[in-house]
Amino acid sequence: MITLANLQSHAGTHTSIGFDPGRLEPLAREGKIDAYIVATEDGFSPLGIDRSFMASELGISAGEIADLANWNRFKNARVTLVAIPARREHARLRGVILAPSETSVCYKQFATQIYGLPHRDFYYNVTYNAIAYASREWAARRLAISHLSASGRFHENIATCNAEALAHYCDAYPNTIDSFIFLGCCMSVDHFTGIAKLNSEGQTSKNRSILVEVENQERHTLVHLSWDRKA
Repeated sequence: MITLANLQSHAGTHTSIGFDPGRLEPLAREGKIDAYIVATEDGFSPLGIDRSFMASELGISAGEIADLANWNRFKNARVTLVAIPARREHARLRGVILAPSETSVCYKQFATQIYGLPHRDFYYNVTYNAIAYASREWAARRLAISHLSASGRFHENIATCNAEALAHYCDAYPNTIDSFIFLGCCMSVDHFTGIAKLNSEGQTSKNRSILVEVENQERHTLVHLSWDRKA
């Protein structure tokens, strides 16, 4: 794993930001990840590659993960985080969040899919609220995130939005997140040059709250996000 930055909050606490081009399973087994934010794109992707491990670790079926991911990607027009908690005792993962991404149907209302510039407000708010849910509901401290772009289309702006969301959460809730790992394919160290500027330039802005609607299901939770895209 490559250490990208050591993020310092306004309270003086620190969060390590890293990058690992590998897979979820070995890092989770080593205790380096206890919650995972993964895009719903299936197939030869972080979700597809590690779905069997996630299923066995959480104590659910791989088919259930696939069904929820496909619903959120292809059928759900709302911006929704699907939060799946561990159902197995002593699981190393406290939960997995199936996050909408560039290939999700909900992204069409924000920007051109695949070939347009990333919509910063979308990526920022998806990341911030996924971090907030994993931290508050699961007490997760060692988070990882996959690329939320289309396959092969990761952009430096997305990485910067991810890191800004992390920085704002850690400023608001210091000493809650120990580490944050960019995990898997479609990313390289060149995408993370903007992250190094966060501490040096100072974080003077704050998170702007949006409407968050929590819908509890029997075996998972839907976290719906809504905000004025023209603001």
